Amino acid sequence: MNYFKYLTNWKYRYFVKKLAGIDKMIEDLLFKRYKTLYVREQIRQEYDGLRSRLEILKTQIASEKDKPTLSPDEFKRLEDDEVRLTQETERKVSQMKGLDIEINGAKPSAENPEGHQGLNETMEALRELTQVTKNYIREL
Repeated sequence: MNYFKYLTNWKYRYFVKKLAGIDKMIEDLLFKRYKTLYVREQIRQEYDGLRSRLEILKTQIASEKDKPTLSPDEFKRLEDDEVRLTQETERKVSQMKGLDIEINGAKPSAENPEGHQGLNETMEALRELTQVTKNYIREL
């Protein structure tokens, strides 16, 4: 940094501070991405647990259909649990897809004609803005 320019040129000071702000925005987005990935990992672990419970339940229902040992009410409860677990796994999948879109963005589609800019794309755009700002500061 040129101290003489910093003391005498207000544009130089302004863009040096702007550059620091851009760097802080990038760090904020890195933290947000980290937290989003952490939340996604927790949801994925819950999803894995639900899937394993669902598979166990399906095998139990299949064995009950072959050789019934439970009362009809208990068998009905198993089927209800299967439906509930299936709905929960679908909800977890949709949550993970939403978090993936938040991180990586989405291209325009029929559902979302405008698309969605993810955190990674935003950080890349800010890094490009950093380079443009640095070049402009050099020219001042």
